Amino acid sequence: MFFLLRIGFWLTIVLLLLPSLPGTQQSGTDAPGGAQVDPLRALSAATSAVSDAGGFCERQPQACAIGSEIITQLGTRAEAGAQLLLGYIGDQISEQKRKAAERAAANPAGDTLTAHDLSPAWQAPIGGEAGARADASSSAIFGPPVATPASADATPAAAAPSVPKPPRRPS
Repeated sequence: MFFLLRIGFWLTIVLLLLPSLPGTQQSGTDAPGGAQVDPLRALSAATSAVSDAGGFCERQPQACAIGSEIITQLGTRAEAGAQLLLGYIGDQISEQKRKAAERAAANPAGDTLTAHDLSPAWQAPIGGEAGARADASSSAIFGPPVATPASADATPAAAAPSVPKPPRRPS
């Protein structure tokens, strides 16, 4: 219902401010004296109406006293509503800050890697020339390789078993 009143108010304002269509008779042309209503005269009439409304309290003191009490009560209710709203907003902000602090404490900034991130990437078995180069570079870093005792029945195929490649990880 209030929505309809607002629409009616704004439509009235728009219609009053729109210029009249050409060829139609304006109701303001038949003003007293045969002249159109001057905006300055309309402003002076509105000013005199406001000053007359200012003298209303002198003519009706009881109505002004009741009106001032109503305005005081409305102001008190508006203040209580504003305090309630500000309290609610403050609670919501503090709740959001608390949740953000809990998330930050549960996941420290320096430790953002998951177990999947920490698992080593698959590497092909070292053998052949690549193995010799890798052994040379690792011996330069870690020292000479330690020899493992070979069994007598070990064959070259058993010494370097082929390892199947695992499936590719999705990117």
